[in-house]
Amino acid sequence: MSETIQKSKVSGIKVTLAVVPALLIVSICVALYLGANADKEEKAPYEGEVTIAEMAGYLEKTNEVIGERRIDTAEGQKAFRQIRAMTMGALGEQNLGYETYQTQIDSVNGLLWPVIWIQAGDREAREVVVMAVPQAESGTGPAFAYGFAEYLTTHPLPAAVRIVFYPPLVEGDFGDWLWKRCGDDGEKLLAFFKVTGGDPEERKTFFSGPADSGILEGLQESKLWGEGFGVRNASSFEVRLIERGGVSQEEHARRLILAMPVVKELVDRLGMAAD
Repeated sequence: MSETIQKSKVSGIKVTLAVVPALLIVSICVALYLGANADKEEKAPYEGEVTIAEMAGYLEKTNEVIGERRIDTAEGQKAFRQIRAMTMGALGEQNLGYETYQTQIDSVNGLLWPVIWIQAGDREAREVVVMAVPQAESGTGPAFAYGFAEYLTTHPLPAAVRIVFYPPLVEGDFGDWLWKRCGDDGEKLLAFFKVTGGDPEERKTFFSGPADSGILEGLQESKLWGEGFGVRNASSFEVRLIERGGVSQEEHARRLILAMPVVKELVDRLGMAAD
């Protein structure tokens, strides 16, 4: 009898010694998971002011180093991978500190073409203005978006804005297509506008939109409005940024930085108009 009891005690000790480390590992994993998710929910981007040197660097890479983005050629696909890596790197934790998101539901030529996006402004708001940046058009659009994302870290927006980089695969209604890829259940798309490079022959940044909206008229009356901006009537809102033309890379960067407060005001007005 005593031998049986002794064996039971030894067996119990062995089980305990085996279980305790396993429970400890599970507890550590749970703590790490909860801690990581808590950081993701609370983490804010790093505050900073975009500089002319930074913008000039973005422009050089997106317009000169990275080639034309195409889905039908090997070189074009390589350029897409490069712009994707630059977008994630410029906006992500190692640089500006934004949480970056990807939606990969679009497939062409056996490859997935992700939509990349970040949240800025009021990140808790459930009503969102979307700034749509095409990946396959002028590199000035993505470069501006990187700088604008940094600008917003020190110039807070009362509205929620989602900066979205999308491939040339839009089908049907642009707003619906875009929102399906960057919106969440329970959220509402208030408004969206496209930001891309403009005509190299034009010497202004043009803001386009419906004439009866009052948005463009309000922008023109703003104290931020200057000679470097123009307006055009269109069925949807769009910002066509000034291109380099015959000026230096640094001067082009400076002119784009001057456009950032006006684009921010456009976001403000779109959010208020939708209310």
